[in-house]
Amino acid sequence: MGLGEVIGRAVGTVWGPQFRLTSRRRQARTFHAEGLCLQAEVVPVRTDPPFTEVAERLAGPALVRLSTALWRGGREWPDLLGATVRFRSDTRLTEEPSPGDQDILFATLRHVLTLPPAFLSTHVHDWLANDYYGLAPFTVRGLGDAKLRLTTLRTGVRRQGSRVQRLREAMHDGQALLTFEVFPKEHGLPHAWTPLADIFLREEVVLDPERLRFNPFLDGRGILPRGFLHSLRLPVYQQSQEGRSLH
Repeated sequence: MGLGEVIGRAVGTVWGPQFRLTSRRRQARTFHAEGLCLQAEVVPVRTDPPFTEVAERLAGPALVRLSTALWRGGREWPDLLGATVRFRSDTRLTEEPSPGDQDILFATLRHVLTLPPAFLSTHVHDWLANDYYGLAPFTVRGLGDAKLRLTTLRTGVRRQGSRVQRLREAMHDGQALLTFEVFPKEHGLPHAWTPLADIFLREEVVLDPERLRFNPFLDGRGILPRGFLHSLRLPVYQQSQEGRSLH
C-alpha cells in the first residue's frame, strides 16, 4: 500500500462516523441516495491486443444504477449524476454480488478539484447527455495503470419530460447506451481514450436499496482501484452502509 493510500484510509476513517450519522438520518446513502437500477448487457468493442482480452472479460450481463448525488424527490437542480456498473457473472439480477463480479463507480466529475464547476456543467435533465469518470486511477490487468470513463451516445434526438422519462424513452428506442473506455498510462500503449465495450441499458428493474451495496473494491474482472481517493472510500462506504442498516 502506497503513502497516498495509507493517508486516504486514515482520512476515510476519520470522516466515516459523519457519513454513518448522515446515512442514518437520511435512511439512505449519504450521496447518490436516489436512482434507478437497470438490467444491462455488455458487448465488447472490436479492439487490438492488449485491449482485446480486457474487453472480453467485461462481456455479459450487468447491473447499472443511475443516480443523483444530492437531491431526492426527482428534483432536477444543479447536481452531479452517478453511474455505477456491476459486471455480473450471473444472468439473474439480485442485490448480492456473485463470485467474479466487478463494481466500478463513475460520476460526472473529471477530478475532485473540478467539483464546483461540475455542478454547473452536468446536464441534470438527461442521464444520457453526460460522460462519467472513474475519478481516481485503476490498475487494469493486462494494461497496467489507467483511467476509466463512460461515454454516452449523442443522437441529437430531443426528448421531452423528466430525466427518468427521457431514459425510458431511449431504452424503448434502443438508444440507451454507455461506452466503457480506458486511457492507459503505461509506456508503450496509446495515451488516448480507447473504447472497450458497449453497455446496452435494456430495462428498469426493482431491487431492495437496503440490500444493494456496491463495493469499489469488488474487482472480479481484474480492475483494481488504487490511490488516495479509492482508499478513502473504503471506510467511508462501510460506515455509510452500517448507518443505513440502523433505521
